[in-house]
Amino acid sequence: MQNIRAHRADEQIQQDNSDVLVSTAHFRESQSQAVKDERNRQKRLEQRQARRYVVNTRRAIDQQRQQVHRAFTSDSFLRLAFQYEPDVEYYAHSKVDIGTVDKECPHYHALKFKNEPAGLC
Repeated sequence: MQNIRAHRADEQIQQDNSDVLVSTAHFRESQSQAVKDERNRQKRLEQRQARRYVVNTRRAIDQQRQQVHRAFTSDSFLRLAFQYEPDVEYYAHSKVDIGTVDKECPHYHALKFKNEPAGLC
């Protein structure tokens, strides 16, 4: 089945668009004031809900950004693991020094961090 709309001339498209505008205007003129008021009320409600959604989304993103910023500017990283964000590169922070696992346990020959206690192999 061919798409007939794709093969129309520009003049035909403009004529169809103006016909739709005229028919929509006639339809709205024939409606009662109560129906118009209800349509306008519904449109305002939809706009309000869309605005509220955008505001809430921006607020959530901003709160997340502030939490990460506070965590990185605080002197202590204590309990930060309970608010872990996978998108954040914690290892890149200047206060984080992970170090290398290059000390060998004498009992089990497991590799450990430099200052790791002896019983954690």
